[in-house]
Amino acid sequence: MRGARILAKTPLQPLVIFLQRGNNPSCLHPAPVEVPPRMIGNSFMKRLRLFLAILVVAAANCAAAEPVEVAPGVMELGTFQSAEITESSGVISSRRLRGTFWTHNDSGPAVLYAFSSDGTVRSQWVIADLETSDWEDVAWKAGRIYIADIGADHGKPGHIYLVAEPNPRKSGTVRVLRSWDLEYPGDPFDAESFFIARGYGYLIRKEDGNAHVYRFRLSGRTAGQLEEQCALNTAAPVTGADITRDNRRLAVITDAGAYLFALPRQVPMEGVLEPALFVPCPIQGMEGCALTRDGLVVTAETGQILLFTDLSFRAR
Repeated sequence: MRGARILAKTPLQPLVIFLQRGNNPSCLHPAPVEVPPRMIGNSFMKRLRLFLAILVVAAANCAAAEPVEVAPGVMELGTFQSAEITESSGVISSRRLRGTFWTHNDSGPAVLYAFSSDGTVRSQWVIADLETSDWEDVAWKAGRIYIADIGADHGKPGHIYLVAEPNPRKSGTVRVLRSWDLEYPGDPFDAESFFIARGYGYLIRKEDGNAHVYRFRLSGRTAGQLEEQCALNTAAPVTGADITRDNRRLAVITDAGAYLFALPRQVPMEGVLEPALFVPCPIQGMEGCALTRDGLVVTAETGQILLFTDLSFRAR
């Protein structure tokens, strides 16, 4: 351990320890303790014993925030520290506050939650006049957040909702700016992945074998006619996706692990794409993923927040 500092000028002042463990600046815990003069006096040994006792408590608190490797190339950053986030189904980085992300539940109240990578919830925004049906993913573009209600488990067609990215520093209410009703080439299918590229919204069908990709024009007023595109070769159904800003890399998450696909600056209209990278991870219920400067951030139904650290997952 390092970074422990004691601030105690006189016996009448509280003894305060600031402890930092490893290189994690977010793990800085103040531990103020009021110490009567009769307990401290001028005895060095009494001061030392008191310091060591408080150090043990502070270290125990700090250790919980330290990232832990759960699989080769996969770190657990923390867990959601809110009972209201029961099933994080999608995640995206906030562009208004670095180190902050947005997530939502699969069902229940229509709320976007802003959180930090250790699971601390910063704020929550209620989406007015909207109910969740089967929210599966979120995407960001030009200061707006797209919410994908695309889990067609009961044969219902999906919907995409657009809201302005709220201020993650405070809570409030946000309204839907526009929406799209998805139109399928056949019967509605289940999907849990959504991303945006070059004026199109993309869905990845949740299915065994090759995962088929569909798109619709965002320029359409209210209807989104889905068109089949290429397919992705994955060993498990895709449950979340994100794409780099230059449209050169597509990351998807499955129950088996994370895949990365190299793209020719756009999503191909046909063929089967082979993964450029696969990082296995045994954690079940991984559903949301977001490309960041540090790697691929993934949220799971278990409440865990993970980071896939391979350099190829880093957004540039």
